[in-house]
Amino acid sequence: MIARRALLASAPALLAAPPVRAGIAATLLVGASAGSGVDQWARGLAPFLERHWAHAAVTVVNRPGQGGLAMARTLAGAAADGRTLGVVSTPSLLARAVEKGQERLLESLFFVASVADEPIVLVAPAGAQPSLAAISRMAPGALMAMPPAGSAPQLLGLRLAAQLGLSPFPFANSGAVRQAVLQGHVPVAILAAPEALPLVREGRIVALAVGGESRTDLLPDTPTLKEQGVALSSASCKGFAIPSGTPAELVSSISDGLSRMIADPEFLAFLESSALRPLFQGPDKWPTQVRGTLEQLALRWRQDPWAQTAG
Repeated sequence: MIARRALLASAPALLAAPPVRAGIAATLLVGASAGSGVDQWARGLAPFLERHWAHAAVTVVNRPGQGGLAMARTLAGAAADGRTLGVVSTPSLLARAVEKGQERLLESLFFVASVADEPIVLVAPAGAQPSLAAISRMAPGALMAMPPAGSAPQLLGLRLAAQLGLSPFPFANSGAVRQAVLQGHVPVAILAAPEALPLVREGRIVALAVGGESRTDLLPDTPTLKEQGVALSSASCKGFAIPSGTPAELVSSISDGLSRMIADPEFLAFLESSALRPLFQGPDKWPTQVRGTLEQLALRWRQDPWAQTAG
């Protein structure tokens, strides 16, 4: 069990600090290659960070590798001066740290705030009944396609497949999953909303359920798993981390800027266009949630490693 003090060391230092000065350039670290979906999303939100927090240029720097852990190492080694942020996604970054035995690396980061929720959607080829009833007509052990091990859809998908009597089939990437269900090669798949929503709206695939605690306004007519008798849910968040030891005053400045950003109608439109929902959880809440999720993943990894099913 991860000690309760794990990640507490990442709480911002309660030291006096000068206020953040406008005009000082800031850096946004991205744990993915240039041109990737994560990179494009980060570059799309950079102007909003400039507007509401940095008040200066925000330079996007790519640090791909190890599912975000390479970026996390760079961020952990950055100056705790409130001018370097890292884009993080949970639970995927946490799962990768658990897989690689790198939980201590996360103690060097402070998860300052989330800004978006990424719904998870269970989908089927066009023509399927838009509910879990569609699965009842599938042969026992039918394939459920899902993204690679450790991704939020895969972590939920493994447990969902077990409950529904389906066989999990991880693909190399989300694009391959999307193509497989679009072409009818698999009877059901689980995807993050940004991958699924465009095809659902075009009528090319069908949404059977969403994986959150409540319905999403992105797919208001699609019921949750729980509404359909499956006691499972999962949350996937996008937010920002900073080096641990960042002075409290600077943490507050970042959090306040992110709070203003998420109230910006243009940023909200940007999120909607990215198939994401606004979800602000500040430094008083998100670090605790991250710590709890990390502990749950570490326990799950010891009992039933999710990477065993990866092809």
